[in-house]
Amino acid sequence: MSGQQFNNGILQVYVPSGWMLFYGIDSDGNASPQKIHIYKDAQTELDIFSKAGITIRFYGKDEIFFSVRALYDNVCDLKPFKCGKHLWNGYTCTSFGYPYTMLVAKAGKVTFQVMILTENGDHKISLDDEDVRAILASIEACT
Repeated sequence: MSGQQFNNGILQVYVPSGWMLFYGIDSDGNASPQKIHIYKDAQTELDIFSKAGITIRFYGKDEIFFSVRALYDNVCDLKPFKCGKHLWNGYTCTSFGYPYTMLVAKAGKVTFQVMILTENGDHKISLDDEDVRAILASIEACT
């Protein structure tokens, strides 16, 4: 499998060939190294609106993670599963009609939240896809 490792000093993750990584924004509209997007077949950051992809949010030891599960529709629990070094818990849901797989893993005192937009127009990915599993398995804290 070809691709590259990404490491920003806070978290590291594998980015497969054909996927694009870029920073998400914080509540002040600034690029945040704690929130990254990895989107399949993306060419620009605007492809977040038309492609399927993954958002990873890192919560450090001094941050509190709150589940926003109640904000979504059609919530269906997933069985916990091991992928990489982490035990992932989560559910599938819809948000504004878009299907998501939402996952959370704790690693010591840090938490990873992964939001997989599984379908956007003609673009589809799945938790069972090799690339998606490789991304999920590679997520680690740098601290």
